[in-house]
Amino acid sequence: MKILKSAKQLLMLGMGLFMLVSCKKYIPDDQDSLGSDVVYNTAEFTPLLGRNTFYNNIVNIGQNTSQPLSFKIVNVRDIDGQPATLFDDKFPVKVWTKAYSGYEKSIDEIESKRKIEYRPILEILEKSGNINFWGQSVNSNFVKAQPDSGYVFDIEISNTGGRRYLRDFKLKPYRERAFEPSIMDPVTGLSPLPYTHPASTTNLFGERTNLLVFPSEINVYFNKLERKGTGSRTLTISFLDSLNRPIDVKKFAATDWEKLVHGFNHRFENGKVIYDVAYPIPLAPIKTDFTSEDGGVAVMNFKFRRKGQFGFLEDCGIQMPFAIYEEGDWEIQFRFMYETPRFE
Repeated sequence: MKILKSAKQLLMLGMGLFMLVSCKKYIPDDQDSLGSDVVYNTAEFTPLLGRNTFYNNIVNIGQNTSQPLSFKIVNVRDIDGQPATLFDDKFPVKVWTKAYSGYEKSIDEIESKRKIEYRPILEILEKSGNINFWGQSVNSNFVKAQPDSGYVFDIEISNTGGRRYLRDFKLKPYRERAFEPSIMDPVTGLSPLPYTHPASTTNLFGERTNLLVFPSEINVYFNKLERKGTGSRTLTISFLDSLNRPIDVKKFAATDWEKLVHGFNHRFENGKVIYDVAYPIPLAPIKTDFTSEDGGVAVMNFKFRRKGQFGFLEDCGIQMPFAIYEEGDWEIQFRFMYETPRFE
C-alpha cells in the first residue's frame, strides 16, 4: 500500500510538471495590462469658437496600465443622442511647421513657418490623449454654442491588452469673441457697451484742467474695416480728443514704433499709424518683445515725454494689452472722453 501510494504521488507530480512545461508556451511573456486607472482631469471642454484651444497634460495614467496607449474619439452626439456628423468633416487651419520666435522680419517669413492643413474640429492626439479644438475655422452659425447644451463624446483607450471606454465627455463651446479685452457675453454674444479701456496710464494730465486722466476715461474701440485690395492684412491705430477730433499719433513721440506690435512696413497716414500684420495677434502664446510675460496677449505702449509742473522731464503714456483672433483689417481707436492729454 505504501509503495502504491508513493507511486500515485510520483505520477501526480510528473503530470503536474508535464502540464506546466506544455502550457508555458501558451502564456504570453509581454501581455499588456489595461486598468481602470487611466483618467482625464477634465470631463467638460468649454473652448471659444473662432480660436484654437489646446488641452495638454490632461491624462493621468496609473501603474496598473501598460504604455503606449492609443486614444480615439468615438460616438460624438448631440445632447439628445443624435449623431453629430459635423465632427467627421475636416476644415482648413494654419499649423506651425517651424517654431515662431517673435524675431521674424516679414510676413513672408512668418508664413513660411506655417501651412494650411485640414483637421477635424475636435481632435485627439493618438498617443498622448491630449485634445485640440480647432475653433479658428468655425463659428456659431453651424457649431452649437452655449447656452445650447452642446455635444457629448466618448474616448476609446486601447493597447495590446484590450480596450476600454471613458464615456460622456461634454463639449460646450462659448460664442466667438473676435478680440480681447471684450465685455461681450460669451453665452449670449451680446455686449452692453461697444468699447473697453486701456490697462493703465502714466502721468497723463488733462490739457484743460491739468488733472490726471485715468484709464476709465479713455474708451477703446475695435473696428473691423472694409477690405480694400488684396495685399497684406493691416492693423491701424488712431486717437481722438475729447471733441472727437483726430490726434496725430506722432505726438506719442517716445513710442518705439518698431516694437509697438509685431507688424511690418509701418507708415503714418492722416494722423494714424498702420502696420501690415499676420493674424491672430499674438501669433503664438510665447513671450516676445510684443507681448505680456506669459505671451497670452500683445501689449502696446504709447509714450511721450514732457516737462511737469516742477520743470522735471516726465515719462507719460498709455499701456494697452489686447488680442485679435479674427483675421481682417482692424482699427483700434482710442477716444479721450473728457480731457485731451497735455503733450506740451
